[in-house]
Amino acid sequence: MRSDTATRPTQAMRQAITEAQVGDDTLREDPSVNELIEKATALFGKEDALFTSSGTLANQLAIKVHTNPGDEIIADAHCHPFRSELGAGPFLSGVQFALLSAKRGAYAREDAEKWLRPKNGYPKSALLWVENTHNQGGGHVFPLEKLDELRAFSKEQNIPLHIDGARIFNAIVASGIPSKEWAKRCDSICFCFSKGLGCPVGSILLGEKSFIQEARRYWKMWGGGWRQAGVLAAAGLYALEHHVERLADDHANAQLFSELTAGVPGVRPVHDTTPTNLVFLDVSETGKTAHQINESMMEKGVAFSVPNAKMLRVVTHLDVSREDVETAAQALADSVR
Repeated sequence: MRSDTATRPTQAMRQAITEAQVGDDTLREDPSVNELIEKATALFGKEDALFTSSGTLANQLAIKVHTNPGDEIIADAHCHPFRSELGAGPFLSGVQFALLSAKRGAYAREDAEKWLRPKNGYPKSALLWVENTHNQGGGHVFPLEKLDELRAFSKEQNIPLHIDGARIFNAIVASGIPSKEWAKRCDSICFCFSKGLGCPVGSILLGEKSFIQEARRYWKMWGGGWRQAGVLAAAGLYALEHHVERLADDHANAQLFSELTAGVPGVRPVHDTTPTNLVFLDVSETGKTAHQINESMMEKGVAFSVPNAKMLRVVTHLDVSREDVETAAQALADSVR
């Protein structure tokens, strides 16, 4: 339960991979990749898309195309490209971040307005960044009304808005808001196949044709171009057909885990709700470090991730059953005791 990236392909997905039609995707001649792009653009109402190896690559391509060196990205302080992409934004694109303090990553228009730079003598405010669902925010779904306000602001200031939707399908399932409703409120959006959708690898970046054309140029420049990628695209096609609605099971299991661990002495939830598949626990009052607790649990066959010495992160996904959640909750209680 360290991450939803731990999911393994189901037998049916493996069969789809085996039967995939393939070609040269760098030349846009892979039929399975092309079908995946057609399906994704239809789902999200965008003109074109690019199939990438990772969400980090998709995010960095978005940054590169939307900005110029010396520009600034307005984002929340816990966003993925700032915390978890090894400084790739400054390194690859020469940008810096204007970081906002926001509860569970959901900042408002007035927060962004405070960081809007004057046009002379300051870095250019070049990109608004939204993460949905928000990882460090405990799987929080970005409120649509706040996104509407940010979108209006981005249009007024002629600043593009990107949604890092690594777990956007968790947001879709949890909120009931369709994919096109999210996508029409941004200039570009990406999502991961290798998390809750259960694929072995892959993400996709969507936007206007001109945006994707430029992204493909840097994709090839940075070594992202691949040839017979249809074997991976086939997994994505299968996932979009069979693994979206079942995300509700992951959300229910995460909620169950929250309820089962609510009474464990010294353990308290970091966030007040469990909207999707992520649970963060503060273990600072147990008298043990998070690393010590996790090591004890691993002896019992359970593994969480350890963001820091005081915190555990627990993630439900395709390979985690209700029974697994019950086992994990008991292992946590035993390890704390």
